[in-house]
Amino acid sequence: KHQELLAQHLAQGNTPGAVLAAACSRQDEQAVHLGIEGLMELFARPGGWSLAEARDLLDPLESMPVSDMGVKEIASTLACASYLGMVEASMLGYHELMFPLAQTLRNIITHQNLSFPVSLFEITLLEASSLSHRCPAQAKRNLESLCGNPELPNNIRRACEQQIKAIEQRPAEDEWPVADGPGLLKIAGGHLPACYRRFAKASVLTNQLIRGAAFELEDRKNYVSLADALGWARVNAFSPLNTGCKIFPV
Repeated sequence: KHQELLAQHLAQGNTPGAVLAAACSRQDEQAVHLGIEGLMELFARPGGWSLAEARDLLDPLESMPVSDMGVKEIASTLACASYLGMVEASMLGYHELMFPLAQTLRNIITHQNLSFPVSLFEITLLEASSLSHRCPAQAKRNLESLCGNPELPNNIRRACEQQIKAIEQRPAEDEWPVADGPGLLKIAGGHLPACYRRFAKASVLTNQLIRGAAFELEDRKNYVSLADALGWARVNAFSPLNTGCKIFPV
């Protein structure tokens, strides 16, 4: 039945339906290839795209054994998941996740020489823009640094300049205080040391010592805070170690 649906969806040009049918018929590699191709086309679409459209393509891939596939399939899937996670985190106000997700995406694109429809400049712009209400001074510095790059395309330079102008003109009362505004809720004990400093674990996301409970990643060597693991899993099902394994903090 799923094979018939796959052929039908392919004939109709229904990529999300074809990805789901391929996943249900356990044609994992075909599902991943169709999903990645669809996501790349979606991200490059001039008219924009919605989270729902992207999720229709990515959600079936989250059930695939991506970690058992080739390097190209792993890198492409994780890049799409990281970028979609960035966009979703930005929309939800999860500013704590913007740098780790952006850095993960930059690392994948750079180290794997991946052809991705979103440029590194655009990734940095999204990251800085998402911090403008929470950390306006840092956001402005990042935007000014981006504007200082002579290779920056004119359309992105104009967007940066508009963001800088908006930050400069924004009244102080419009800024989000530390204890208010959108973002991840704090876990009880999340700011308390979990042990003596010499036994404390460093987070692979922040390179800082973890306060509160730590979450062990799949290699059993690296850790993130439980709060960061819970937040990460809300927008990206794949581990920040970029192995293709899933992250299950609950």
